[in-house]
Amino acid sequence: MRLRIPGNTNYIVTFGTEFLILFLGFMVFRLANANLEDTGFSEYTLIRRSISFLQPLLMIGLGVAIPRYVSLEPGRSSLLPSGLIWMFLSILLICTGLWIGKSYVSRLFFGSENYTHYILPIAVMLSLYGLHAIIYGFLRGMFKVFQANFVQLINVGLIPAFSVYFTDNVNDLLFWNIVLLTGSLVIFIAYHMIRMKIRFTKEQFIADSKLLLVYGLPRVLGDFALLGLLTLPTFLILNIEKNVLVGGDVAYSLTLLNLAGAAFGPLGLILLPEIVSAMRTQNLKLIRRRFFVSTALCLGLTLLGVAVFYLFSETILWILLGKDYRPSIIPVSKIVLLSAFGYCLYIVLRSFLDAMKVKASNAINLLICLGVYGILIGIGKYMGLDFTYYLFSFAGVMTLLGLITFIETYQSIKKL
Repeated sequence: MRLRIPGNTNYIVTFGTEFLILFLGFMVFRLANANLEDTGFSEYTLIRRSISFLQPLLMIGLGVAIPRYVSLEPGRSSLLPSGLIWMFLSILLICTGLWIGKSYVSRLFFGSENYTHYILPIAVMLSLYGLHAIIYGFLRGMFKVFQANFVQLINVGLIPAFSVYFTDNVNDLLFWNIVLLTGSLVIFIAYHMIRMKIRFTKEQFIADSKLLLVYGLPRVLGDFALLGLLTLPTFLILNIEKNVLVGGDVAYSLTLLNLAGAAFGPLGLILLPEIVSAMRTQNLKLIRRRFFVSTALCLGLTLLGVAVFYLFSETILWILLGKDYRPSIIPVSKIVLLSAFGYCLYIVLRSFLDAMKVKASNAINLLICLGVYGILIGIGKYMGLDFTYYLFSFAGVMTLLGLITFIETYQSIKKL
């Protein structure tokens, strides 16, 4: 099977889809803020943050391994069922652990044992998003860009927006998310398994497993470290302030940071399989050109976006959340968005390292930054500093992550 490197049309389609999902993400939180009570909005924000925190553990590196090796060996369709089998095994292990330790998990994610009733819905939604990542990654690796973007738009964009629009409490919102996402995944996975006439043997499964796990498992620690970095400020401040509303402010500010990173997500989605294909054909000129253009585009647009937010933060938050948003979100979000430069640069450039190296370079860099943040947390606790210190420390660590990723990517491309 011949693998075609994507052209401009595929970039346009992917960017268009991701920006539509970004817009829908804004609308989800605006509707949640309008339809749910203060505690309901904070609970929903913390639920979303908790799912993001757990997903790297669930994925066991398959979200990167599948698109990489499918683009490297496009005729190897057995990677889809092999990935699904490992995902089901991971779901069984993680969800069992969540249910057994639900009291501890509730304290960790919400600061209290009073929220154990949310653990089962979190486990189910986590499982569904894991299955979505497998089919989405497989379609990305095959360069079936239109199909991949359609699956992404339905599952990540439209279903959450539809669910929050027709509900006014967190329980109903979670219920409809689960029902609609389950139906969507059954249809998409069955359709592609049947249409592509995918068959595989025990020998293929063993070979696929070695390939995927050797590459993917070392990246689990990196994924977990990244989500740890992106969730630690919320959990730290939730436990320091003992106030779910303050925790919700920080969680939403981190959501804004994630949305900033999501603006550059389409680059990474296409760059990973594209760089792998370029390496197969020794098209080094394309790789260097993509690196310099991506870096310049990322830093320029991030600077523009952060400047606009600082100048018009009240108007922007009014647009995103409506007139009843909590004013305390403004100073918190301004500090957190200082992280956007390093975080967005990492989002763009990590695909280069994942494509060029089997070694989990991104994971090592993330663990270094998580260790630095841990030291800064220890200093803050020892000196009894207030919660703004942890937010500024977070911004500094994310900037460090961007710099390390840029330097290593530049050096790796020079060696090609």
